[in-house]
Formats: sequence, C-alpha cells, structure tokens
Amino acid sequence: MKLRRRLGIEWAGVALAASLIVAGLIHWNSLSGFDNLLYDRISDYDRPQAPDDILIIAVDEDSLAAFGKWPWPRTRHAELLTLLADASPKAIAFDILLSEPGDGEEDLALADAAAQNDNLILPLHFVFPGSNGTDFDIKEPIPPLKQAASAIGHVNLLFDRDGVVRRTALCFGGKADHTASQETIWPHLMEQVYRSINGGMSPAFQRHDDCQKPLLMPYANRGAFSQISYAAVVNDEIPSGFLKDKIILVGATAQGLGDQHPVPLGDGGTMAGVEIMANLLSDITADRFVTPVSTFTQIILSLIPTWILLIGFWRWRPRTTIFVSLGLVVIILSASAILLSFQIWFAPGAAMVGLALVYPIWGWRRLQATSDFMDDELKNYRSETPDIPVLQAPLGPVDLVTEQAEELAHAIKHVRDLRRFISDALTNLPDPMFVTDLDGKVKFVNKLAQTGAEDGAQDLALDDMLKRFVAPEDLDDVKDYLALDQNLREHDYVDFTSLNDEVFAMRRARVLSDEGELRGHIHYLADITEVANAAQEREEVLQLLSHDMRSPQAAILALLDDQDDTDSNKRIEQHARRTLALADNFVGLARIKSSEFSGEDILLSDLVIEANDSLWPLAKQREITSSVEDHTEGAFIIGEPSSLYRSFANLIDNAIKYSPDKSVITILLRTIALDKQAFVSVTITDQGKGIAEDMLDHLFDRFASNDLDSKGAVKGAGLGLNFVAAVIERHGGTIRAENLREGGARFTVLLPLAPDPVEPV
Repeated sequence: MKLRRRLGIEWAGVALAASLIVAGLIHWNSLSGFDNLLYDRISDYDRPQAPDDILIIAVDEDSLAAFGKWPWPRTRHAELLTLLADASPKAIAFDILLSEPGDGEEDLALADAAAQNDNLILPLHFVFPGSNGTDFDIKEPIPPLKQAASAIGHVNLLFDRDGVVRRTALCFGGKADHTASQETIWPHLMEQVYRSINGGMSPAFQRHDDCQKPLLMPYANRGAFSQISYAAVVNDEIPSGFLKDKIILVGATAQGLGDQHPVPLGDGGTMAGVEIMANLLSDITADRFVTPVSTFTQIILSLIPTWILLIGFWRWRPRTTIFVSLGLVVIILSASAILLSFQIWFAPGAAMVGLALVYPIWGWRRLQATSDFMDDELKNYRSETPDIPVLQAPLGPVDLVTEQAEELAHAIKHVRDLRRFISDALTNLPDPMFVTDLDGKVKFVNKLAQTGAEDGAQDLALDDMLKRFVAPEDLDDVKDYLALDQNLREHDYVDFTSLNDEVFAMRRARVLSDEGELRGHIHYLADITEVANAAQEREEVLQLLSHDMRSPQAAILALLDDQDDTDSNKRIEQHARRTLALADNFVGLARIKSSEFSGEDILLSDLVIEANDSLWPLAKQREITSSVEDHTEGAFIIGEPSSLYRSFANLIDNAIKYSPDKSVITILLRTIALDKQAFVSVTITDQGKGIAEDMLDHLFDRFASNDLDSKGAVKGAGLGLNFVAAVIERHGGTIRAENLREGGARFTVLLPLAPDPVEPV
C-alpha cells in the first residue's frame, strides 16, 4: 500500500509535468523546426500536379544576355504587354515591382500598353517597419499603371523561423498609418488573378473568417510549371496561339536578381518568387491548402499518446511498454501523414516529445520509488525475520540496485524456506488442522487432516471437509459455532464426536494480513478423547457421591429416628449428617466448575429470606434469633437460584453453629455503588467469639476448617465456605469475612445488580 501510494503520487507528478511541457511547447511553437522538417519530408510523397494553363514568362539568364543589365527600360515591358494583349491570355500577373516613377514618357508608354490588357494585375508590397513610426509602408504601382491595371494585389511572402516559404496569407489587413480610422484589406496578387478569371472570391478566401490566417501551401515539383523566356516572347519567337487562354505570370527567375527563396522541397534548393506565385495560384484554383489544426486540438491530439502510455504504465510490463512506445511513434507519424492527405496538418513533434519525456522520467521515478521501498522493506525484513535454522549466503560487492535485487532474491528464498519450515511444522502437528480462505475453500491441510489416502483435501468446501470429521448428530453444533462472530462468541471452541467415535475440541482462529485485513481462518482439532472419557468418569463419580453414597447415610438417619436418644446414637447421627454435608459440598463444587453459568432474574431478598427460614428449626432449638432486614426495594440480580440458595443457607448455618445460645443473628440487605457500578450487599453478623486470626486469610480455601468453637451437631470439613466463595465468584461478586470489635463475625457478600430491562422499540 505504501509503494502504491508513492507510485501514484510519482505518476501524477510525471503526468502533470509532461502534460504542461507538451502544452507549453505547442503554445510557444518551440518545435516548429522539427515539425517543419517532418512536414517537408511527408509532403515529398504526394506533390500536386502543375496545371497546364499556367505559364511563367521568366526574366532568366538568356533574357539578361539578350537585353542587358537589369533593370530594363520600361519600354521593354511595354513591348511585352503589347504582344500579350494581341495573344488574348486569360489573365496576366506582372510580378515585377513598378512602385518607383521613372522616365515620364516611358511610364506613359508602359501605362498605355498595360491598358490594352483586360485582365492585368499588378503587384504592391509592404515595407516593415514603416516610416515616421507607422507599422508599414505601402508600395503601390505608380499612378498611371495603377489606373491602367485591372486590379492590384500584394506579393509579400511569409517566412517560417527557418527562412522557408511554406505558408501564405490570402490577404493582408492593417492600418496604413495611425490616422486611419479602419483597417484596409489587400488581397494577394494570386487571389486577384483568380477573381479576374472566375468573377468572384476563391473558395478558400470565402471559407476562412480570417483571410490573414497562414495556410500551408502544397508545392509541385521544381520546374513543374511551363516556363518560357521573356526574351523569346519579346523577340516574337513564341507563337501567339501558344499564349492564348493562358494564365501568364511574369517574373524574374535569374539567380542574380534576388527573387529566390527557400521552399519545402526535398532537394533543399531555392525557388523563384514567380514560381512560388504559380504554386499559390494552383493551390487557390484547386482549393488544396493545408489547414493546421487549432492550438487546442493540437494539444489534445498531442496528449492522447502521452496519456495512453501513462495509463499503460499501470497495466503493461516494461517489455510491452517499450514496444507500445515505438508503436505510438509510428501511429503519430502515420496519423500526421494521413491527415495531411486530407489537407489537415497535425504537427507531431510535441506528441513525440511527450512520449520521449514520460518513458524515461517515469522509469526513473518508478525505479527510485521501488528502490526506496525495497530498501525500507528489506530493513524491516532483516529486523523482523524469525530465527529459524536456514542458512543465507553472504553478498558480494555490487552496485546499489544490484545489491537490492540480490537481497530481495535472498529474502524471497528465505521466505520460501520459512514457508517450508512452517509447512513442515504444521503438517506434522499432533492434531488435525486445516486452513480456509474467505470463500470457505480449504487451502491447506496437515497429515492428520487427510481423511483418505491421497484424496486431495485441498480446495474442498468447508462443509465437505466437516462431513469427513464430524458425526451427523454434532454437525449442526459445529456449524453454529463457525457462524458466530469470533469477537462476540462466548466460547472459543466447540466439542464434537468424530465418525470414528473420537472426541475433538475444534477451535477457529483468524488469519490476518500485516495490515490487519482478514484473509481466512485456521481450524485446529484437538483430540480430547481421553479428557472426555475422564470427564465421563468424573460424572459417574459425582453420581456415585450424590446418590449411591448419600442413600446409605439417609437410611442410617432414618433408622436412628426410631431408636432411643442414647449417646451412641447421637454420635452415629452426627457422623452420618457430616458425611452427607461433605458429599453435598463436594458434588456442588464439582458441578459449578464443570458446567456453564446459566443465570436468571432473582429477587435476592426472597432467596435470602427463604434460606433463613429453612434454618429456623435449628436456630429455635438453641433459642437463637435470626432476622432479615431488607433495604433493597426489590433489587434483582442475575444468578443461579439453587447454588445461591445453598450458599446463603451455608453462611446462615455457620452463623448459627458459631453463635452462643439465645444470641441474635442479623442479616442486612441493601444496595450500594462501587466504581459507578451498582451492587446488592448482604451482611450476615453473629455474636459468637469470631474467627481465629490464623484462619482469616485461609477461610475460603478448600479443607480450611476450625470446628473447635462450633455449637452445631454437625462438624465442618472445610468445603462449605470454599463452595460459597466459588459460587459468589461465579456470579461476578465478592465475599469478605471479618471480626467485629464488640465480638462476633461478619460475612459480606456483594453481587452485581441486574441491568434494567430494555424496552421494546
């Protein structure tokens, strides 16, 4: 339980720490480099096809060789736009920035050529940060070109932390300066191309509430889009029919022009900005942007594998856990790839980090907790191990964990030896014994409990086991004993006769765990056949004393009643009566010590008065007055009437025997409280010479008697007061004898008052 509690706390700590770390990594995008690398590799397996109607007119190295150093005069661009107007393309995206004014005549010539094209879209871009404290500056085409263009759109690129262009925004919104009252939205150049062809916003633009949200762009393979040289078009080397109904993107591809950017392709090279625009237009047209999952969804999906592993730690073996961990890594990567095929991107980095964290950390904490627990338990084991004749090999020098493992192995071996030792000891007990579990199944039997040769007593039901030992007439008594609660039952054993006419005393004891939990019961069958036989013989002796020996004495007394009152007859009568009293007291003592207490409600004053009245003839013969004063107001006790009656009769008889003629005997009954418990007190006081001092301490011992001062006809044998003391003790009371200063003896009996009856509810 201690180890479970600590492991539970350690597990909760690891789970909380791992969950917070995973959530933090996602919130701060700390694993973007790793996730982007995985995205690039997974994307390589499913590159989109480039559409045939997108054509790039490239300012390439051949064009620079043909027309000279960049930038070219704007009349050169006017020539191109004039030729394109004659070819009737679907749309023209001129991805060359013309935001700075040049020669006036050239600017007007370029504007006139631009006006000849119905679907000419020109770029604008933003400069961050802006001048004069603004967030950004807008660089639009020069006014003549802006007026001639069908539309303008921004061409700013989004770069990830590693400088790669993976994402784009379909628009850009913001305030051009701090005095603007509201934000202005500028669609992307390729969004404007789509609108000029299709007459409306793209599905991706409509679907996303925030058009500025970055979207992942699937890239076609490098060079997948059709591309012709700028110089070849201007030099009229390309037939106009080839350009008809094409979506033409004009831009620089030459390496020295600075419009090359890293893209997520497997070769790790750069791509011209105009080709990036071609990929973006293809994605807008096909509506195949990859949407990253939301931050909340990313956290939940990343925590699922971590929690699967955390929960599995409680159920799986370490070997299973490592295979499950590897399997979860494969599942994470596969899920990321499958979702990517549905245009959803789940970054797997945080989920894999979660697995990488919990496995070693939990292994470390579990090992530490287990090591500490083993160390504590081994210390307790060494201090509590019983000294039995079992040898233990010494340990050699090793590291701490190995040493603990070896000590544990030795402890287990020692426990096995101890178990064998206990098993051998129980198996060879001189009486039958068996152990049952909480379900009443027999789990262990010793040799004497095996009632048949190799009969397999284990796993028998308790009732079946009892039927092998207990005679049918005693079976119900045994079952009643076993049904009693062990803490509440009055007797801790039950006697029964076996099928072989042997007598057993069955005792049941609880089997408790170290924490005090009930695990089963031990049933021990002590063979008391000889004791039972001795008890039977004792009963027969008692019968002999109480009947066969009393009968001759009673006959003698009956014969003496018809004879003359001579001295010899008186002596014979005295000895006969003494023999009867001796037999009665002896039998009474034997009875109360061999029988169970069986009390009932008794009005003690009536019982004492009855005992006193029975001795009135004896007192009258010597003119002794014996009176009873009752101040108990009807006090009841729990007692056995016959034995109590004989006890008080014995005490009153002694008072008469040791009192002088014509004296007074006082019997007083009252209720008193001692230590908050109520008692009935009975005092019997005589006016005799008192009790000899040397007899006071031994007055209630067996055969303690001094009849020198007795005035009675029957001398005592020292069993009467011993019988009285045994009866009073049996009733939970006390008896005390004392001498009075003014002469005489007093006997005080205290008996517990009966509890008040419980009224029915």
